[in-house]
Amino acid sequence: MRMKLKKTTFSSLALITAVIAGFTTFGCESSTTVEDYYGVQSSAPFDPSKPVTITEFTPTSGSVGQQICIKGSNFGNDTSQVSVTIGGKKAAVVSVRSEALYAYVPSAAYDQIEGTTLKGSVAVTVGGKTGKATNAFTYERKMVVGRLCGKFYEREADCVWADGSYADDIEGVSGFKNDGVMQFSPYNHDHLFIVYDQEPHFGTVAHGIQLLDLKNKTVQTILPLSMFSNERLRTIDFAVDPFAYNADGSFEKRWDEELKDSVIVGRAPEGWIDTATPEQKRWREHLIISADNDDTNYRAHSVYIVDRDADGNFSRNSQVRQLANYRQCNGASLHPINGELYFTSYQKGEVIRLDMEKYWDTLIPDENGNRLVWDPYVNNNRYDAASGSSSGTGAFEILFTVQDTYWEFQIDIHPSGKFAYIVVINRNYILRTDYDEKTKKFSAPYVIAGDMSAEGFADGVGKSARLRRPYQGTFVKNEEYEAAGNDDIYDFYFCDSRNDAIRLLTPEGIVKTYAGGSAATHADGETFGNENGELRDFARFHRPTGLVNDVHRDAITGQNTLIFYILDTSNFCIRTITMEENLEATEPKDETNVEP
Repeated sequence: MRMKLKKTTFSSLALITAVIAGFTTFGCESSTTVEDYYGVQSSAPFDPSKPVTITEFTPTSGSVGQQICIKGSNFGNDTSQVSVTIGGKKAAVVSVRSEALYAYVPSAAYDQIEGTTLKGSVAVTVGGKTGKATNAFTYERKMVVGRLCGKFYEREADCVWADGSYADDIEGVSGFKNDGVMQFSPYNHDHLFIVYDQEPHFGTVAHGIQLLDLKNKTVQTILPLSMFSNERLRTIDFAVDPFAYNADGSFEKRWDEELKDSVIVGRAPEGWIDTATPEQKRWREHLIISADNDDTNYRAHSVYIVDRDADGNFSRNSQVRQLANYRQCNGASLHPINGELYFTSYQKGEVIRLDMEKYWDTLIPDENGNRLVWDPYVNNNRYDAASGSSSGTGAFEILFTVQDTYWEFQIDIHPSGKFAYIVVINRNYILRTDYDEKTKKFSAPYVIAGDMSAEGFADGVGKSARLRRPYQGTFVKNEEYEAAGNDDIYDFYFCDSRNDAIRLLTPEGIVKTYAGGSAATHADGETFGNENGELRDFARFHRPTGLVNDVHRDAITGQNTLIFYILDTSNFCIRTITMEENLEATEPKDETNVEP
């Protein structure tokens, strides 16, 4: 999967601010001051009878936005007459003297590839004269923000929902304008599913569930809200069942010598998954959709399970079943190792566990073709750990309540299954709950980041950090943790929606801002915006809510590299964060310092 990101550009205000801040720590000479460049120029003007030359530049390597000093001769003293290119890309010139100039390295500043090393030729042009450096600049790529698809509208009222292809034009599809979350198909990461909440448009019907096909570059609404009684949907996840299937979706059968007949295999034998084809495995996938509906009798539709249709797709022809009925569910997540379902209830801040094995038991018919009937009502089928008693199937258990009622929260379970983060959306903080591998249950949670009594935008440790409406999160492996042999090798990245930022939470409980929220470096002084480019000083989001991560093939190195997909709600688009890509680089060239 390849995608070309827009090149970074920088606002003049951001550049000047950075220059003033950086002159005392970086320069051609250690004594360089701001006054040297913004005071009266006393260097010689450009002389058209003489060549322009470059003798050296420093640093010799860097990334987009890196300040670079180029030394040489006959640069003049007028920035408007000077053009600097690095790797064929135009650099922003911020000051010039006859023998030295300052500029900023542009995005994708390379025109040569030597293995996995990127090199950029350095050139200065003044009054039609060009000088070229004998050595090349080593370009170090950065993670940058881009736009995958979607059309920006100045007014939300003008934004329309339009499915289709974005292969030739990223604005070929539009919408994406409600809060929502995303999830990959477990067996096919070219398929990214999106479910939308009514919020922040309470009282209006949200959009149906969409499939973003990253391979074919299409967006399609596959499940209309009418299939869920036009209810308020909150989260999406996948349950993977334990059965063995044929490629057509029928259950595999084996010959039973005693019965002298073929019988359904049922639960797949050990090793089945290793030889199963993609066509067989996809039938194991079921969508899990949480719905926020209220019923004082605790019989509201809370969690749905959706099967693939006869063609193996999720569509209007899919079967939708009620999996759990309770009250005001804000989120539902599957344990990645043991498969239990954990879902929430807003009214009392409850977390409920569903033993999915009991549900799967109802799907396989007996020898007479009969199936058990699933009862989705929690209060009819509860297990009470205190007394050890059960009602009905005992499939449901209320594990604990969080610290208050009326909490809007989602559950993000660590890939190891050893703990989960509970992201409390309307109270601006994150809890942690630990998993007991013997009882297969999560325990009462405790605060890991943020403060329920105060919102804000501040990095910090634990309760000193400030958040504003945190939303979907995703765990990302940290190679440094892995190399150090740490017990937990994942950081947790999450959308901090009202701070217009992507934040991360380390295993130690440290909150850092990863991307966006760049109020200080923009002329309008706002955190929200729609700029692409460098993560912290330039790129901005507007109420991002959905966040997932994956790996894709790097267009330059051919290696796998990290990529994030972000549902940028109030920018009406899907954004990306990944390495800069430029498919126009060429083989190394031998260029010398000559005039044109």
